[in-house]
Amino acid sequence: MNKIICGDAKQELKKLNEKIVDCCVTSPPYYNLRDYQKENQIGNEDTPEKYINNLCDVFDEVKRVLKNEGTVFVVIGDTYGKDKSLMMIPEQFAMEMKKRGWILRNEIIWSKPNPKPTSVKDRFTVSHEKIYFFTKSTKYYFEQVMVPAKETKGMAITGNYDKKTDSYKSVLRNKTGEKNYRTVWRTRTSSVPLEHCATYPEGLIHAPIMAGCPEDGIVLDPFIGSGTTGVVALKLGRKYLGIEINEKYKQSAERRIQEVIEYYNI
Repeated sequence: MNKIICGDAKQELKKLNEKIVDCCVTSPPYYNLRDYQKENQIGNEDTPEKYINNLCDVFDEVKRVLKNEGTVFVVIGDTYGKDKSLMMIPEQFAMEMKKRGWILRNEIIWSKPNPKPTSVKDRFTVSHEKIYFFTKSTKYYFEQVMVPAKETKGMAITGNYDKKTDSYKSVLRNKTGEKNYRTVWRTRTSSVPLEHCATYPEGLIHAPIMAGCPEDGIVLDPFIGSGTTGVVALKLGRKYLGIEINEKYKQSAERRIQEVIEYYNI
């Protein structure tokens, strides 16, 4: 494993065997926000309904390659229509996923202390996105993630911290003075020196991978983009499998991941 495939997510997933990945962590292209310079790319559909349908078709294939005890975490943002109204894309996506048989376990709020500035003056600045936690069955792998009971600034994960790999190798459970991870995650946005314009911070996906994928398991990202999922998976002692439609982005992500492998001697 530990590779990135270049191609359309849905078509490439169809080529994979059933039930081979333990977890899926991804952020698909948002609706009508960016152009990834590919024909028939998800996000450039004529209507939100077509976008939701195409996106959920991809997750139909994700379900096929996911183990029965597998977990899925999807970071997805909203957008405004021409009438200036929110389209409620995340909610539409979650409802369609449920219709297709997914179990929705959590709706998580990614709260951004440093949101992207906006010139719009007739509404509040949007400073959050949604993360949905899905499973394909009622019994699934989940390792409880804990934070200090008196934690007030952010959501620092506790565990066996490894300075060498800048990661947490294990999770503390049911320890006095700690509480279960909540569903509002305060994580700063970050950027990496890559051409890809949409990246989520490494810290945002530590908890999903630690909780939803066993050590040495495989984390799938069908829209791997800048390679963050692969980077974090390796740091946390997991494997990764990515799909990226743009060859230039794929090569850039591979270089980034290779630098991490060499730097941390993984």
